[in-house]
Amino acid sequence: MQLRQQGYLVRGLWALLVLAAVGAAFEGRWALTFVALATLALAVAPLVLASRLDITLPLPFVAAATIFVIASVFMGEAFDFYERFWWWDIALHGSSAIGFGLVGFIFVLMMFEGDRFAAPLGIMSDGIRTCGDRGCVLGDL
Repeated sequence: MQLRQQGYLVRGLWALLVLAAVGAAFEGRWALTFVALATLALAVAPLVLASRLDITLPLPFVAAATIFVIASVFMGEAFDFYERFWWWDIALHGSSAIGFGLVGFIFVLMMFEGDRFAAPLGIMSDGIRTCGDRGCVLGDL
């Protein structure tokens, strides 16, 4: 497994989750213990799947996924950040949209690797045709 090959940031975040789970269990806060352990399981899950599928995940991807899971599940639910900060949900949805967009772009790039990919030309021609149909000027795009 690739668990030992992770950087200090990811391993530090995992250790923080373990400490939070142990501290919460020691205080008898079982819901927080469960949330911390569930967050840890979700943060480690991509690495377990990657080792089973024999693929390599880049360290920044694992770090970003770990930070996102901690921010959404652990900080959002356990520490009630969704209620404390009005922008918390917006920030998480925005960051997940950027992440999914990047992953989708990488998949498309991998599918057409070595081939000529004509989507930018098609998009430009669609824009020009639409402006021609409407009688647009450049400022209307």
